[in-house]
Amino acid sequence: MTLFILTFQNGRGTLLAMNANDFLLQAQNADGGWGYRVGAMSYVEPTAAVMLALPNSSSRARDFLLSIQRSDGGWGIAAIDPESGWMTAWAVRALAVIPEARDAMMRGANWLIDHAGLVVTGDDREQIKQRFKIDAALRGWSWQIGDASWVHPTALAILALIETGQPNHPRVQEGVQYLFDRAVPSGGWNIGNPWMLDKQLPATIQDTAVALLALRAVNVTSDDGRVTRAVHAERLRDAVARAQTPAELAWGVYALKRWNVDVVDALRRLNTLQKANGSWNENPFITAIAMTSQK
Repeated sequence: MTLFILTFQNGRGTLLAMNANDFLLQAQNADGGWGYRVGAMSYVEPTAAVMLALPNSSSRARDFLLSIQRSDGGWGIAAIDPESGWMTAWAVRALAVIPEARDAMMRGANWLIDHAGLVVTGDDREQIKQRFKIDAALRGWSWQIGDASWVHPTALAILALIETGQPNHPRVQEGVQYLFDRAVPSGGWNIGNPWMLDKQLPATIQDTAVALLALRAVNVTSDDGRVTRAVHAERLRDAVARAQTPAELAWGVYALKRWNVDVVDALRRLNTLQKANGSWNENPFITAIAMTSQK
């Protein structure tokens, strides 16, 4: 993707060609993956994000993901991780469009179906509901096995299962219930708890964005008031209008475009932060998200 950005120097406009594709291709590691920095160890998340941003990226990226899939069907955060976890969703998403990787993709999808965050039932469930205003019996997804459910891995798992052709799976539907249960009442999402005792916790751009992407993928409509509060009100749209970092802008634009919200100003500000080498923050992961947000 070549982005042409008009910058102003001494009052004169200068058209610069900034090629994010070239940056990402040059940043690919010898093992086929990408890290969070050029030359850093390859991780599943940036590798999968680049593959989604560059659908025609080399087969080396696919082979890297296949080579580090664990025997249980999941993925850890990197080759050195001895346990499968939340990055399984990223790997499944990246492999979903590669026909020859279907078996590996479905093994990953089954891992997601078979694993869930901790749940609480009985009297403890009622106590948590009274104190924190959440339903602790709803199954979402956790960062790691044995952990509680959180918004970000839950939304990613929903996206992954939808992209494997399972939008009506009961785990997807319960994941949607979990997201709505964890929404901040004034609109949006944070890491997972909308309340701390009697204090409402603020929403964050990235968690709100990924939750909205998941809800859009399951065909929740903008007529739903919970979505309206998240997109508008004082949440994502206004938060993105104030955002200053490439990561916040990229995730915000990515989600808002899917909900048909005008992002021209945010996209302009995002693109002015692109570096001369085509990257955002010299970071392959953020660069991939920024590229995806342009689509």
